[in-house]
Amino acid sequence: MTSKHQRRYDLDAMRIFAMLTIFFFHCGRFFDPFGWHLKNAETSDTLAIFIGFISMWSMPLFFLISGVGTWYGLNARTPGQYLSERVKRLLVPFFTVGLFFLLPPQYFFELTTNRGFTGSFAESYGLFLAHIFIDNGPSAFYCTVWSGHLWFLQQLFLVSLFTLPLLVYLRSDSGRSKIRRLAAKCDRAGGIFLLVIPVAVVSVGLQWIPQEKEHGWPDFFNYTAFFLIGYILPMEEDFFESIRKSLWLSLCLGTFAFSACAFLVLKGGYDPDGVSSISWAYLCFQIAASLGALSWIVFFLSLAAKYLNHKSNTIAYGNEAVLPFYILHQTIILIVGWFVVQSRTSIPAKYVIISMTSFALIIALYEFLIKRINALRFLFGMRINSRLH
Repeated sequence: MTSKHQRRYDLDAMRIFAMLTIFFFHCGRFFDPFGWHLKNAETSDTLAIFIGFISMWSMPLFFLISGVGTWYGLNARTPGQYLSERVKRLLVPFFTVGLFFLLPPQYFFELTTNRGFTGSFAESYGLFLAHIFIDNGPSAFYCTVWSGHLWFLQQLFLVSLFTLPLLVYLRSDSGRSKIRRLAAKCDRAGGIFLLVIPVAVVSVGLQWIPQEKEHGWPDFFNYTAFFLIGYILPMEEDFFESIRKSLWLSLCLGTFAFSACAFLVLKGGYDPDGVSSISWAYLCFQIAASLGALSWIVFFLSLAAKYLNHKSNTIAYGNEAVLPFYILHQTIILIVGWFVVQSRTSIPAKYVIISMTSFALIIALYEFLIKRINALRFLFGMRINSRLH
């Protein structure tokens, strides 16, 4: 069994890796052929492959790493303290800086690009507030409200809340016994892929149900499965041993699964967003997508365990910065992109400019403002620093 107090620096590194992946993913969304809040006039079909690849595993990785963090968090907290911490980390940023400052610009770009809106930002701000407070109400428990990229905070809180009784049970003698038996079956190269079964069952069973918005309830249960997988990983060393042994197998399975999904979409005409019933193409796609997500996560976890499981100032800095970086990133990217996409430079040049400028702005805001002012630390989900006045 993994020690309660043993720090896994490789998992801290994976949290940073997941954030950077999402950052560069969103920097590319201007240029793929799919819908988004703001688009470049010229798009790239080649970039669509990159976007599809990252989409397969990036958010599942975020939820899995959050599950790992929850295991360690409940080692030092009661369930009530854990929920209080979740409120501070997730709901406070969502309902303060998120709702009133970061989401309104995104809503303006969304209205302008996709809904024929020609008014000012001030007018769109009023429409946004009406959508939130009149149409839906500012509820963390409503997965159809428009929430930009902050849907992750919303859904992670819901996952944390709804799974808490199960999380507590798994820490009991009975729960640990079941996890030990499962881990014993995974203690070999490839054994970790037994965990794809619940993910595939959830995906096949729910993803055909129409979602009122992106990342609705079917996605919620899919991400819950990855969260629970992350939660049980630190409970038994056998899980990590299988991950370490599965580096090349996970690479092969991940490549195969992504290729299968790409073939179904590009050659088979399958539309993952247009599903309304269960078909053979649907079954094949959902199983391949589930296998691909877990395979790439195992691949990156295996690399991190081999090369990054050591103390590092860079990892320590990045681990503290991850949440405010995530909260800021998409709004900053869209504001920078608003100006860049209107230029006449090439797609690669625009991508580099957007990425470098946005990264510099986010780090500057974090380093010189958020990190150094306790009121801002609180609003961005960080712990209060007693050394600051």
